[in-house]
Amino acid sequence: MDPQKFSTLPALKKQHLLAEFAGLKQVCPDGVYVGLTPGDPSLWTGAIFVRDGPYAPAVMRFQISFPDSYPRLPPLVTFSTDMFHPLITPLSTYLYSTDVQNNGTVSATDEERLPPGGFSLRHGFPNWFGRQGRKAAEAKQPGGGQTARQTPHRPPPPADLSSGSTPGSRNSAIGQSSIFLETKKEEVSIFAVLYYIRSTFDDENVLDTIPLEAAGNPGAWHAWRTHRAEQGKTFESPSTSTRKPEEWNWEGVWEERVKKGISACLSEPVMFGGVGAADDVIRFLNMGEDDLNTIKENLLRTVDHSS
Repeated sequence: MDPQKFSTLPALKKQHLLAEFAGLKQVCPDGVYVGLTPGDPSLWTGAIFVRDGPYAPAVMRFQISFPDSYPRLPPLVTFSTDMFHPLITPLSTYLYSTDVQNNGTVSATDEERLPPGGFSLRHGFPNWFGRQGRKAAEAKQPGGGQTARQTPHRPPPPADLSSGSTPGSRNSAIGQSSIFLETKKEEVSIFAVLYYIRSTFDDENVLDTIPLEAAGNPGAWHAWRTHRAEQGKTFESPSTSTRKPEEWNWEGVWEERVKKGISACLSEPVMFGGVGAADDVIRFLNMGEDDLNTIKENLLRTVDHSS
């Protein structure tokens, strides 16, 4: 980022983002790692190591771009790792409008849509959505909403993670999915966003609660529901779509597509060759077992000396 552009960022925004990043150094969702883009605190790079659940053992790369109006408006989360997931827009196309209202879908301009790889936060943080709320937040910006930095995605606020669930516990993500639906806007933190994102990869109960209208990839949503039905899972309300039920044939699709996606993201060209990586902020080294053991021993010695 141009140093001059960095200097023009609102001081409060810079302080807020840097404080949130510093907090993540102390406590971050297990398996999630983030790094700041040099010179630009409003653009973060991250990686998720899925250790459990339906997407294990995938390794996912992503970026988070924060608009000037964050946290009144949501960040834009985009994945550079291609994965068949109900909330991730396919990398090959623009699919999903983030401005779906309770009374139906409205036309959306390009900037109101998730870009390729965009992650839909509408299920976890619905209060961030809707044109009225977005316009009100933008109107508070200098120049009546004409901000110098805009993000195409306008997502929602999570829930109070302190209400009865432990941040380190995987099952607290949405064994009670309403946890993300009830939090007030001013309580939204990037920790909650990261925690929710991780839960959509390692907890099938979270995926089960996603409604079709919140999906970034409707095809993946139907494939997941079919996969769960084959496992004996039943849903309280029937799924709805613009097609008749007999026109859908999603049997085996989720397993096949996700298996291919996991295999691809763990391949050497992707993991170590920079293929699909958004940038070089987070890099993986292809190390042998001897090198890993040496690093572990050094870390253990460091811990012993500091304790």
